[in-house]
Amino acid sequence: MLTRRRVPVPLPSPWFWAIAALYALLGLAGHDPWKQDDAIGFGIAWSMANGTLTDWLIPNIAGRMVPEEGPLAFWLAAVFIKLAGGILHAHDAARLSAGIWTMLTIYATYRAAKSQFGESDARLAVLALLACLGLLARTHETAAEPALTAACALLLWALTAAPAWLGAHENSARSTAEAILCVGGALGLAALARGVPAALTLCVALALLPLFDPAWRTPRNLIVLVVSAVLGLSALALWLRALMALGGSGGATYAALYGNWIAAQIGTPQFSDLRYTAKTLAWFVFPVWPVALWWIARRPKTFLGDTEPRRLHLPALAVMAATLVALCWNAAISEASFLPLLPAAAIFCAPACARLTKGMAAAIDWFGRMAFTGAAALIWLGYCALQLGWPPRIAANFARLEPGFDSAFAPIPFLIALAATLAWIVVCARSARTPLRAITHWCYGVTLTWLLLMTLLLPWVDYGKSYRTVASGIRVALGANLRESPETGCIEARSLGLAERASLAYFLELPFGAKCRWIIEQSHPSDARRPPPGTRLIWEGNRPGDRNERFRLYQRP
Repeated sequence: MLTRRRVPVPLPSPWFWAIAALYALLGLAGHDPWKQDDAIGFGIAWSMANGTLTDWLIPNIAGRMVPEEGPLAFWLAAVFIKLAGGILHAHDAARLSAGIWTMLTIYATYRAAKSQFGESDARLAVLALLACLGLLARTHETAAEPALTAACALLLWALTAAPAWLGAHENSARSTAEAILCVGGALGLAALARGVPAALTLCVALALLPLFDPAWRTPRNLIVLVVSAVLGLSALALWLRALMALGGSGGATYAALYGNWIAAQIGTPQFSDLRYTAKTLAWFVFPVWPVALWWIARRPKTFLGDTEPRRLHLPALAVMAATLVALCWNAAISEASFLPLLPAAAIFCAPACARLTKGMAAAIDWFGRMAFTGAAALIWLGYCALQLGWPPRIAANFARLEPGFDSAFAPIPFLIALAATLAWIVVCARSARTPLRAITHWCYGVTLTWLLLMTLLLPWVDYGKSYRTVASGIRVALGANLRESPETGCIEARSLGLAERASLAYFLELPFGAKCRWIIEQSHPSDARRPPPGTRLIWEGNRPGDRNERFRLYQRP
């Protein structure tokens, strides 16, 4: 017997919030910018932190405009670079902004569920949110997605609190203004984080809300929804107006590129997009979506009625429906398209997590314990292969995937991973027998898997996903030439991707320009080598284990 007492489910405060903080902060520091989105986001934030007002208004990477992203997430990342850049590496400081957005998502989800269902179900909403695999995939990198998720959770919180404000008989003008500012402010954050497509999805949710909830059908409340939508979209318009007024000729160019990007997002999805949607939804919102479907099917009287309004979170239902409706006009479906589902589905199914049938709860619990125990065992086996060379076949696979990696034993990450694994064993063996174990074990299992990856395998993963080795090779090739003529220290980029441009600009600490003495070119290894006229090849290489990229450095006389 590991312990005489049962482990409470879920854990009481402050352990409950400690796990939430651990989930949000794990993996934010201790590694380089990773390909793709993490490196791109850091490149934008790095350009802002080291640039002028124009760089803050126009997202760019070393002078190359990036119209596919809104500025909100990178503003915060750039502020963290300014504040903590002297204490942490700049890329680690920037990534702390993702932790802020994640904690804000968790807290807003908790408050929205608490105001509707109470304290116990609010904690279940947090557990359901952290159990979703999609949240883990998108919230530990410098990107727009964590900010968008936080904005969606804040909108749900605002919509939940709005009826209390709007129901007040005194200071009706003030309560109306508060509701508009909160709902419109959350919508504005979403627009600045991910642009018009994300904002339109949430506007559809506001339009659907009166269909689901009779309380929103009064003229006053309808005015609140309409004005809030206008206010949210106005935040995006103000940013675009500011960059056109203060960004010079680049502002108009960026606005045109941004408009073209928005237009490219609107259209009819292809069959391949529908297939991608089905595959992504199957894991992105798991294990919450089966619980949500069961909850809807079990309570048909409350689906669009008001028999038991506290049993269904109608704003969350509106956001979920709007997200699925938005897929019908989204011509560029990606994981970001599903992000509004995460806080909405977690809040919606919070009461269901405590009311699952024994059979369904046991099935979800068993699957989670088996899956995450197996994942933990595989990670430990991979760690043994890296450290000891055993099992030899696995060690050979690791060496083949990342040739040249030299593993070193680090006692502190090892002890942290060991303690977390033992805690997982205790929790699985001694948790209180209740249907709540299903969602609780999933939350703990996701956190454990991420912790093991970020302690035991982090050096190996970082070695393969970072462009530091490429930059080191280029730096060595440039070394003698830079000492001879430092005044020509710029590089001309050709066919260089955004992640590669951001990483090389950061690691090389050299500006990109036109007609520079050196030219860096990215291509596929099978592409024929065609040196630019009047140049000679002085270096070529790629990331360890990457067989799809090849970098070549040319020098002009």
